[in-house]
Amino acid sequence: MSNLFFCGGMPRSGTTLLQRILDLHPEISCNSEDNLEFLGQSFLDLHKKYNFILSLLASRTGAEKYKKIDKEVFLKNFYYLIKEIAINRNEKNKFIGISDNNFLLKNLVNLSNIFSNSKTIIIFRNPIDIALSAWDHNQRLYEKEKSEVHLNIMKIDGELDLNKYIIHSSKLWNKQVKKLLLQTEKIPSKFLLITYEDLCLNKKKIVKEIFQHLGCSDDEGIVSKVTEESSLEKMRKLSSDPSFFNKGRMNFGEKELDPLTIKSAIDFCKEGLDLINIQLPKDKS
Repeated sequence: MSNLFFCGGMPRSGTTLLQRILDLHPEISCNSEDNLEFLGQSFLDLHKKYNFILSLLASRTGAEKYKKIDKEVFLKNFYYLIKEIAINRNEKNKFIGISDNNFLLKNLVNLSNIFSNSKTIIIFRNPIDIALSAWDHNQRLYEKEKSEVHLNIMKIDGELDLNKYIIHSSKLWNKQVKKLLLQTEKIPSKFLLITYEDLCLNKKKIVKEIFQHLGCSDDEGIVSKVTEESSLEKMRKLSSDPSFFNKGRMNFGEKELDPLTIKSAIDFCKEGLDLINIQLPKDKS
């Protein structure tokens, strides 16, 4: 498949905005966000269960030995399924996108090698605003679904404490950024790295760069229309859950967090911010 691409980033980094921008292009089909990690784990679980069934049947029939099925057989079919999902989604468009977060970030080079003609777009966002967005989102999900799991994933040392969560998230983000960049540096031509902040502040420029990276039309009329149709206000208006598109923060927690928490968080993630060129507000530089 010559025009398959992947897009994504850390959750709450602007991945939905990126997916909507891509799907608005007339030559692109990227009409849903996926959960490849769930699919991949399901195939690995199936592999274990099937080998268990084989051993059970062997013991019941008195077989001296049996051959276990290699894990690679299941993984090969998992990657085949990814391709088929993309084809199934295609609405006769030239470019087909798979939007994913966790699995994509863990397997950037592997996916690029398996789908040798594919390209990938990764979006980053400063970790303080990611954490605040995740905090709000999980609180809303808890209220909606009444499931403690949404609160538990934000607890640090058993406590639901926003300041601790911000610091913890900033440390993890910094490590993950450095790890991701080590992967993308292996095949730099296949990856386009953008930031949520740059996408919001220089939208037309970044949208054009995205389309150029994929090789689809970057005609001024298309870029302008996509830029307009993907505004936060329009996405909120068309959404079945407008609260999902909440604040679109880009201010590193200003007026929401204790200044000392902001300073500590920035200190922990400064290396990552510099690596992907996310600029600090002037008063925090």
